[in-house]
Amino acid sequence: MAVSLRDISVRTGVNICSISQVLNDHPRAQSLRPETRAKILAASQELGYCRNELAASVARRHGNVLAFVSGSMGGIEYTGRIQNGVLDAASARGYTVTVHHLGQSSSDEIIRRLIGWRVAGVIFHVPRLSMIQQMTEVLDRHAITWGTVNLSNPGGIGVTTDDTTGMEDAVRLLADYGHRKILFFANMKHPLYDQTEYQVRREAGFRQGMLKYYPGQEPVVHNLKTSLLLYDNAYMRKLAAKFIREKFDGVICESDLFASALGRAAISAGYSLPDAFSLIGFGDSIYSVAAYPCLTTIAQDFEKMGEDTVNFVTDIIEKKNLKKTHNTMLPVKIKERDSVQNRHAVGQQKGKRK
Repeated sequence: MAVSLRDISVRTGVNICSISQVLNDHPRAQSLRPETRAKILAASQELGYCRNELAASVARRHGNVLAFVSGSMGGIEYTGRIQNGVLDAASARGYTVTVHHLGQSSSDEIIRRLIGWRVAGVIFHVPRLSMIQQMTEVLDRHAITWGTVNLSNPGGIGVTTDDTTGMEDAVRLLADYGHRKILFFANMKHPLYDQTEYQVRREAGFRQGMLKYYPGQEPVVHNLKTSLLLYDNAYMRKLAAKFIREKFDGVICESDLFASALGRAAISAGYSLPDAFSLIGFGDSIYSVAAYPCLTTIAQDFEKMGEDTVNFVTDIIEKKNLKKTHNTMLPVKIKERDSVQNRHAVGQQKGKRK
């Protein structure tokens, strides 16, 4: 039989009301003597007491279940890292998380589950707000707090990274290291729908960086005609040869996946990196350390994105902060590895040998 507050009362001689206040961390518990609080906590641990979360949620007038809803985001790794941040923060705040996948289930199915679970809040990981508009309208009608992770949410809760500044920093790095001609390598621009937020921001950051650090040069952006070409080694080898033939000595990529694919193709075509051209990825994913050479990349803190979104959502649920707008961009930073060459230093070494 589960240990009750009455059992702890019998063990300690303290009334049930005071015991409840201590175990639920109620402000009134501070009026008790420290030794009394310590005795209650020790007895609860000795007896193996576990709080009835359902009853506790009724007492605090909100449930202790959050939902994490993700779309088809392509990269399993960073979705997992975001989810780890969500789970860690939720656990620290005393919440359980249910996980739902758009695509495997329809929006209608998921929203029925969320309402049925009486979820206290929802965290979405999707590429576009339009994907979840139907769901968020229902959540708003039920006064359920929600936020987005790795996506801005104007007027609401949204936590992402400052990709634009990160891309500018990458352009500056190549300029500082003496690169004369660089380009941005990115995925296709789909004819039927707009680019995702991160694609727009990264290209914008590249263009802004070119204006600052390569004034007078026209920004060069190479978009794949179709995403499948990234996995066509013959095509990618020809593309690497084309970049070298056109005297590009630095390539900044939309993601680590694109950088690793281009680097692999260049090496298989007989080129040496970073001698042929320097290469920068984005994300600091497993691709960046598994690539040869290991990629210089722009690191995003995916775990913190998840943590911050949960904390903003739960602050509103618990009425610790009633501000419903937390549209936040976390800083990024460049991690230098082996795929970028300092051409100034190389030139000096060649001069010394002469």
